[in-house]
Amino acid sequence: MRKKINVLIIDNEPNFSDTLKEALSTFGYRIFQAFSVTKALAIIKEQDIDICFLDIHIADAKGFSVLDRIREHSPKTEIIAMTAYKDKDFKKTVVKTKDHFLPKPFRIEDLSSLLMKMEKTINVTEVYEKMKPVLIEESKITTHSKKVKKTIEIADKYASSDLPVLIIGKTGTGKDTFAKHIHSKSPRKDEIFIMQNCASLPETLIESELFGYEKGAFTGAMNRKYGLFEVANKGTIFLNEIAELPLKSQAKILHIIENKTFRRLGGVSDIKVDTRIIAATNKNLSSLIAEGKFREDLYYRLETLKIEVPDLKERIEDIPLLMESLLKKRNINPEDFHVDSSVKHLFMNYNWPGNIRELENILERAIILTDGKGIYVDNLPINIIRFEEGKIKKSFSLDDIEIEHIKSTLIKVNGNKAKAARILGIDRKTLYRKLDKISVGGK
Repeated sequence: MRKKINVLIIDNEPNFSDTLKEALSTFGYRIFQAFSVTKALAIIKEQDIDICFLDIHIADAKGFSVLDRIREHSPKTEIIAMTAYKDKDFKKTVVKTKDHFLPKPFRIEDLSSLLMKMEKTINVTEVYEKMKPVLIEESKITTHSKKVKKTIEIADKYASSDLPVLIIGKTGTGKDTFAKHIHSKSPRKDEIFIMQNCASLPETLIESELFGYEKGAFTGAMNRKYGLFEVANKGTIFLNEIAELPLKSQAKILHIIENKTFRRLGGVSDIKVDTRIIAATNKNLSSLIAEGKFREDLYYRLETLKIEVPDLKERIEDIPLLMESLLKKRNINPEDFHVDSSVKHLFMNYNWPGNIRELENILERAIILTDGKGIYVDNLPINIIRFEEGKIKKSFSLDDIEIEHIKSTLIKVNGNKAKAARILGIDRKTLYRKLDKISVGGK
């Protein structure tokens, strides 16, 4: 819904102030009047003023000190400085301070044009401010995996470019994390980052969500709506599951990539945007192209900079790091969360078809079942316990699983028992007692 815009007129000439108020009322604004700076500042303290018309030569204050006082109390207010004096230096100073200027008297056409530009800024900023706290997050990828480290290196190189990036990976591998990482390393890092899952958009709403619409574009379009591409101008938009978009929408995205312009639904003029696109999919786009479900020309524009995110089974060594990160997200100290050694062994040998998302769900379940105390074999889904791979069989007991885990840990640390005990989360005496039972030698 369009924001109701508050306008303040600061002018000590009642006739001019009333005439301007009447003209502005046709725009549907909420209008306040002040005939002195003192009264104006009192209004600004009580009201959220979006636009301020200021006669720079108002009686109880002089010069640009008025502008400074307004900015001090309301830094987001758009200021339109007015004067009946022909002063070129004054106009230059206003422009330098990034405020707006209107000479008295002014034409209604000039006023209307200026207000349309300001209204867009105000409404887009409104959407931006609502989305920014949710969508802009610090993204730090920690890993021991050589494959992931290589992927991060590629992502870092892509970050400096403005070209689109295509992220390929199965569901749950963390494609969104890599998208955030690219944005956080790019020159756009201080601008907005918007995530949109294309699969979650009903086909009837895709166009309006991504590209917006004009008032009257269709039944129920009571006001102009700014689409995500316009809101993300100067920033980054992440289109997850882009393969789910219909061909018509794909064509519009291709047009934005090639021309940096688009039209809102019902619009007649092109809108220029500088929005970087990061797209992701878990589908085989080549197969979809052959089936006529994905545009070949869009694919070739996207895949110039391509990243393939490894499955979790290809980065098993990262499971402890991922678990630690997931626990911290839930405000749980990893040091206070016990992970049973049998669980560790099962995790290291499981094939993880659901990737990081599956790990997260399993951890979430354990947190609920143990009140955040830890994770044990009986907290695990049966498909993990019964999974057969390598030396793990359905007939193995929990003691067998623990023995295998101790053996594999000792091998990884070259038999260093002190280090193995730390990794296993047990003291050295407990480790020696277990080793006596299974007669495993070591340093």
